[in-house]
Amino acid sequence: MEGGSAITMTWIPSEEDLARAKRKMAERDRNLTEICESVKKRFMSLCPLHNVYVLWQRDVDFRAYVFFKNDKDIVDCKGNGTTTAIEDAVYKELESCGRGKRGEIVVSFEWDSDENVDNKYDGDYLIRLR
Repeated sequence: MEGGSAITMTWIPSEEDLARAKRKMAERDRNLTEICESVKKRFMSLCPLHNVYVLWQRDVDFRAYVFFKNDKDIVDCKGNGTTTAIEDAVYKELESCGRGKRGEIVVSFEWDSDENVDNKYDGDYLIRLR
């Protein structure tokens, strides 16, 4: 356009668009909270586990964030096989909730500690999970 400004078109989602997006988000998150709770319940008494989050991702099917209490606990749990047992439990829970079988889905695991979140993120897990 000569001498003028370009016309900007904006798209405002309809109620149907919003409802479709809400359904899609609900399907992506289906049973993930229950999976986290089940894994925590199983391992809290066995190791210094602080929390577990399993989230739907774009680059992989799911990402499991596993937080132990201290940085040292990560090393100890990797050495004694606890992290492998947690991985197995996450896959088992995903399969039992109909989210896919181990050989069909990709779960990326991140091992961290509450101590690290306190030190580097002022205890803010939302910032850490970004």
